[in-house]
Amino acid sequence: MTWSSLIVYVDDEADNTQRIEQAAALAKAHGAHLIGVSACAPETPMADAYGAGILLGEVLIEQHERAEKALKGAEDRFREIATRAGVSCEWRADVGDPTSLLIKHARAADVLIVGRDAANASGWRAPHPADLAMRAGRSVMILPPNPARSVVGSPVLLAWTDSRESRLAAVAAIPMLREAESVRVLELCDPEDMDGARLRTADVVAWLTRHGVKAEAEARAHDDRSSGRRLLDCAAEMKAGAIVSGAWGHARMRQWIFGGVTQTLITESPVALLLAH
Repeated sequence: MTWSSLIVYVDDEADNTQRIEQAAALAKAHGAHLIGVSACAPETPMADAYGAGILLGEVLIEQHERAEKALKGAEDRFREIATRAGVSCEWRADVGDPTSLLIKHARAADVLIVGRDAANASGWRAPHPADLAMRAGRSVMILPPNPARSVVGSPVLLAWTDSRESRLAAVAAIPMLREAESVRVLELCDPEDMDGARLRTADVVAWLTRHGVKAEAEARAHDDRSSGRRLLDCAAEMKAGAIVSGAWGHARMRQWIFGGVTQTLITESPVALLLAH
């Protein structure tokens, strides 16, 4: 089980150069091919159909040209960093919706690497990582601006729940877990379920060991902190460079409204977050 190709999304955000560098380092560590992907959808102009409507065609042409110029700049940035890192690479880009384009090309890679959130960027320029995790059929690595630690070779926290999503995330992460300095499989549970949690995490560690991953199991009882906060605190405690987690084991809309583990990890994790759904 290996990572043979990775996709990194390239945009104009301030953290973009660092994201490409992290992706190139991951590709080099795993001997993987790196694919840069970018999209830029021209914004739909607001026009008075009777007044400025006659100029609408010219505005659309100008915006299309501006989008193509942005994509060319993104390509130059990607190729320069990938070439400097010495990794095999290629470029794919189009004028259109970023999330849709990235999902389309997800078939070509094992992992999609994106910035943390498109909320601070134009929706015409950056994909939404939550939508990718739900729709891409691939694991999604979300990098925050200025990660606290490098994802390559650092300790990894595997956040375990006995769910389909956790199993998929663990399988997807095996190549990264093999290269990690250490791996902790952590389940947060009710106090009366500690024995069950210890048994479950021990099973996961035994399975990982047969895949060449050195890991340790741990069960912790819930306290007054949220589960998401507990996981972030544990990752900081072990100086993790990445957190691996299943995404949205419960209804996603419910988590958007009331909050939840996945939402907390996406919005607050100071290190790389690998999600699978």
